[in-house]
Amino acid sequence: MSAAPRPQPARRLFFSLRLALLFGLGGVWLALTPLWIGFFWLGVFYNLALAALGATDAWLLRAADRVSARRELELPLSLGRPNRVVLTLTHHGGFPLQAELRDEFPPGFKTDARRLSAQLSLGQKAECAYHLTPLQRGSYRSGALVVRFTGRLRLLVLQRRFPLETQVKVYPNILETKKHRLLAQRHQLTQMGLRPVRRRGTGLEFESLRHYVPGDPPSRLDWKASARCRTLISRQYQLERNQRLLILLDTGRTMASRGMELSKLDYAVNAAMLLAYVATQQEDRVGLLTFADDIQSYLAPGKGSGQLKQVMELLYRLQPRPIESDYRRAFLTVAQRLRQRSLLVLFTDLIDPDSSKRIISQITPLLRNHLLLCVVLSDYEWGDLIRAVPQESGDLYRQAVAISILEDRKKALAMLAARGVLTLDAAPADLSVATINRYLKVKRAALL
Repeated sequence: MSAAPRPQPARRLFFSLRLALLFGLGGVWLALTPLWIGFFWLGVFYNLALAALGATDAWLLRAADRVSARRELELPLSLGRPNRVVLTLTHHGGFPLQAELRDEFPPGFKTDARRLSAQLSLGQKAECAYHLTPLQRGSYRSGALVVRFTGRLRLLVLQRRFPLETQVKVYPNILETKKHRLLAQRHQLTQMGLRPVRRRGTGLEFESLRHYVPGDPPSRLDWKASARCRTLISRQYQLERNQRLLILLDTGRTMASRGMELSKLDYAVNAAMLLAYVATQQEDRVGLLTFADDIQSYLAPGKGSGQLKQVMELLYRLQPRPIESDYRRAFLTVAQRLRQRSLLVLFTDLIDPDSSKRIISQITPLLRNHLLLCVVLSDYEWGDLIRAVPQESGDLYRQAVAISILEDRKKALAMLAARGVLTLDAAPADLSVATINRYLKVKRAALL
């Protein structure tokens, strides 16, 4: 039975590199003693003076005991996105100090700054910020904050460990939802790549009448109102609300492959989270079904922020499974539990026509009552391989294989489209925005 790791001390004192070099220089004087006895006394006085300076520096470093630390980060963290972390040191009294900070974040996280530095003066605060990028969803524990202090003489280093351990959860990319809310308030959604959608649009839900504006289509003219007012009057429509959206997430074997730093399922989860948020803002009812070889979770479509939180909690715990997905069971569950016409958004991966046949063989009854949008993640590596200039015969072979795979993928999507399924093939980095644009396009066209 292995022994438990010993806890590191909260306070440690080290020699600095400068002090080690200066002591080494004192040894040179002593080494020259055989040449002249005076070098011995010079070495003794030199080292005594250096020891006195070291003691003085140790006394000055007592000010580090009057420094407090705080870590601020906005929880929960967002998967695959740089989350800002702010470290604050407050100097409550004593001499000025130079601080070098090293934050102990969970293993497997990426950061843009391993070490940070700050200058501390009496009664002042110093803030250091960096970004932390989680690469997996789940619950983690952040470590302590380690700070090394040096005084004016820089002969000694005092290391302190501030016990800032805390539990952190990594959720789907909720930073995108916050960004969407902020840009929507400023009417700047185009900065996210989203096409603007006005509530007054071409949907089927009548809103009001207004005076004719040049460019209005004749089909929108209200001739009875125009006759009463003796001027042209147009009908105004708004996007239909209170529609049903069910997100279906495939968590099977094909969704476990990783593209860049995240798995395909991670990209799909991030897109599903943003889609659920936008649909909630459109006042639609949002639900979720996750499946692999069996049904993992089902949340009936609902409205409001409470429903959005339930979706986020279900997505937070989702992990891929190394097993083939059972589309029949998933579609049968939808048909049994969801009777009213709804938009079904299926996040999955199609590799070849055989993959699409497994969906088509089970999906026909589902299309009688519902509209299905099949969202697949394109393999960006294949496109890069095809565009690259071959350097040897092996490169030509790999390009031929990549072209064959992409052709099979196109055939698979074409087979689905021929059955009335809407399809979307997007790169992982563009998946969230492309999915939202297609959802809004469906609402603009009033396909439901």
